[in-house]
Amino acid sequence: STPGVAGACALLRQYFINQSLTPPSPAMTKAFLVNSSRYLTGVSANDTLPSNNQGMGGVNLGTAFDGTSRVLRDQIGAEKFTASGQSRSYSGTVADNSKPFRVTLAWTDAPGSTSGNAYNNNLDLTVTVGTNTYKGNVFSGAGSVTGGTADAKNNLENVFLPAGTTGQPKGVVRD
Repeated sequence: STPGVAGACALLRQYFINQSLTPPSPAMTKAFLVNSSRYLTGVSANDTLPSNNQGMGGVNLGTAFDGTSRVLRDQIGAEKFTASGQSRSYSGTVADNSKPFRVTLAWTDAPGSTSGNAYNNNLDLTVTVGTNTYKGNVFSGAGSVTGGTADAKNNLENVFLPAGTTGQPKGVVRD
């Protein structure tokens, strides 16, 4: 799968250039491809995301390049965290409830310690739709569920909601 993902990264970079967008950072590349991934079923898959068997799913360039409107925020200076305890809030509207609603947060972390925890930053994603609040990487099967515990170790957090989701979601990222 590695050569396929490397090729997908190259195609995504060219897609951004063709759309007159700034070429994506490594974190944006990861976020964009994971956000459009497909859930894998079959032997050693069909489990709860993220997993050792399928990560966050398989690359799906058909979804990545389907023309669906997406909000992309990539290394915007005014939105960067500069100290612990900061947060950023984002609001929107589900534009097409016939498609799944997905929010992905990815960041490039500074090199960590060679002993103990290797990560430096712990950002936490929460998405609220109506009265339901979803934490990043809290899944049952392929979909996000309410409850659970914030992910303290990964530099990639996702909330995947099924088609039929309606409303005005609010996302919050906290350091």
